[in-house]
Amino acid sequence: MNAKVVEEVARKLVNAEPRVQGLRLAAVSMILVGKTTPRVLFIERAKQAGDPWSGQIAFPGGKAQPGDVGAKGTATRETAEEVGIDLGRDAMFLGYAEPAVTHTGAITVVPCVFFLNGEASVRPNEEVASYKWIALDRLLDSGANTIRSMEAEGRKVEFPAIAVSGYTIWGLTYRILFSVLDMPGSTA
Repeated sequence: MNAKVVEEVARKLVNAEPRVQGLRLAAVSMILVGKTTPRVLFIERAKQAGDPWSGQIAFPGGKAQPGDVGAKGTATRETAEEVGIDLGRDAMFLGYAEPAVTHTGAITVVPCVFFLNGEASVRPNEEVASYKWIALDRLLDSGANTIRSMEAEGRKVEFPAIAVSGYTIWGLTYRILFSVLDMPGSTA
């Protein structure tokens, strides 16, 4: 795994912000770091009543607020709030990945992909229970891809997931990751 992966990721992105109409806008930051062994930042969302993504593994991000300049502005602001990384100062914007609609059908999430210029200090706020930098080669390892099942509303539900470094990445975060990386043996 080397810098070529970052180049391959950048080729899948677009520079023009995707148009989102009719749904509430949210944006997330897929943050890459490391040229010889690229890693990506994941957070575990703090458990909060009423939050449909409570306790899940995610990218830093959230809903657009008045004053945000587009999805990139939302992703940059949310990242600074949640993990203390100043993407405007410390990272290069690589582009936008394909937008994804949440399971509720009410929010369109625009993934914004950044490459950090160097190592960054992560300072999580109260919305973040934990964080991990996970090497892309571990995510791309076909042995890490698996189908998981869980109880949801009284029934067993199966879904594609990646179990890596003590985190289970599934749902919207999995779909975004899958859309940006070539993940062998996976189904989105």
